[in-house]
Amino acid sequence: MSGGTDAPRGEALHIEPLRDHEDAAIVGRWIYQEWARIEDEAVWRENRADLQHSLDRAVAIPRFFVGLVDGERVGCASIVPHDLPTRPDLGPWLVNILVLPDWRRRGFGRQLARAAMDHACRHVPALYLYTFDQVDLYRHLGWTVLEQSEYSGRSITLMQYRCTE
Repeated sequence: MSGGTDAPRGEALHIEPLRDHEDAAIVGRWIYQEWARIEDEAVWRENRADLQHSLDRAVAIPRFFVGLVDGERVGCASIVPHDLPTRPDLGPWLVNILVLPDWRRRGFGRQLARAAMDHACRHVPALYLYTFDQVDLYRHLGWTVLEQSEYSGRSITLMQYRCTE
């Protein structure tokens, strides 16, 4: 699956599912460094299991994606069954939208999110996410606010995307 046209010429983003354990190890390290180190250990344990489970091509969710520019890994995005421990009733979740610092501000995060959303919407009617500070980005992608809440001592916005609309 390919990305859109947001990137400057010569920097086309190619998005594909994680291929192997090497991809999973690299993406797992990125996720841990960005978020999981501040999460409860149980959340990180579940995320690691989802990473490994997503390598099974017969499984639709969880699914982890990697973004590549000229074969170089530059970002990731994921769909997982569970994410926010305070809302076990909701799922699946769009999570781990991450672009490495040197590759930011090129539209790659939006392309990664859209690719993961497109994949998930072939399998489920709705998706969820929470964000600390990216409400406008997700609204632009069609997400709506469900509620304001708190998680890990920080304010969050819980959002929903209806695939069938």
